[in-house]
Amino acid sequence: MQRRTLLIVIGGLFIAAAITVTTGFLVWRMAKRTFVSEVLTPHEKVIDITALVTQVRELNRLETAGMRVMHVGTIKQEYTLVPNAIAGDELTFLAEGEVIAGIDLGQLKQEDVWRSPDGTINMRVPAAQILVVSVDNTKSRVLTRKTGVLRRQDVDLETRARQHAEKNIRGEALKRGVLRMADENGQKKLAAFLHTLGFEKVRFERQRGTMKDER
Repeated sequence: MQRRTLLIVIGGLFIAAAITVTTGFLVWRMAKRTFVSEVLTPHEKVIDITALVTQVRELNRLETAGMRVMHVGTIKQEYTLVPNAIAGDELTFLAEGEVIAGIDLGQLKQEDVWRSPDGTINMRVPAAQILVVSVDNTKSRVLTRKTGVLRRQDVDLETRARQHAEKNIRGEALKRGVLRMADENGQKKLAAFLHTLGFEKVRFERQRGTMKDER
């Protein structure tokens, strides 16, 4: 009886060992197959240029730089032979506004994007432009208003002062380099977007055809 029990135990151990060895072999084969597939086998990804252009154009107007500008200006109406104290009209206006610049990717055409033999994506990006100029009415106000004693105030003078301020806010932002900032930031955002699509290297060109940057 003891001999029979011993044989059963030995048989069970043999079967368990066989199962363990078989399972280990199968696991090793699966691990080997996965390693070869994921690590040693190159994966090719093909993205049609037309589809790429469409994806980029879907970003539309890419706002890439904003600038707050303050402007103080005076508008005067005066007569040559009559003193301003009698017939003049003068308004000093303080305006604070925002200028937003960016890139209109809707202008991008298929010929503006191409792939180099090494896989680099080349993109001829439209020039940055001013997209929005707005005067903040909550922070803009008339500082002074002087009207001659025999003169009625020009009701449109403040409107013209606002228009003048908006124009100068735009001009000041241009002087401070808002387009350069928008251009640089636009490249960074586009490069980051293209990297998410799997492109390791992106090269940008200016519209005039000279090389601009690589990212």
